[in-house]
Amino acid sequence: MRRWRIPVGAALVVALLAACGPGSAARAARDVAVAFSAAVAAGDGDAACALLAESVAQSVAEDEEAPCAQALSEGPVADDLAERAADARPGEVRVAGRQAQVRLGSDTVFLARSGTGWVVTAAGCDPRPDRPYDCEVAA
Repeated sequence: MRRWRIPVGAALVVALLAACGPGSAARAARDVAVAFSAAVAAGDGDAACALLAESVAQSVAEDEEAPCAQALSEGPVADDLAERAADARPGEVRVAGRQAQVRLGSDTVFLARSGTGWVVTAAGCDPRPDRPYDCEVAA
């Protein structure tokens, strides 16, 4: 009987550790998406841009012909994202490898792992049947 306790106990520990991995990744991705949405809603363009992937921050600046922080704190993109942030209650989170998708009310935010954390790769996204999402902010 004792021989089974060690393998069963070891299997239980492995199962618990495996269960922690995806859940913690999902929580971390959700937290970054929520922080991005909150920064935009507060008009804090610096904080919002700091959560973007570098290529996305550059794309926002180029598309809006203004520094990223300014583009995400004033103007049409900021207004649209702030409106979405008004009902940004966390919903479904999907993590697949180094990518994540977080639903926040009427917004869908896409993220990628970068170093030890997550960065926003697209936000202000609307689903389109049989087509890629249409996003306000993306690279």
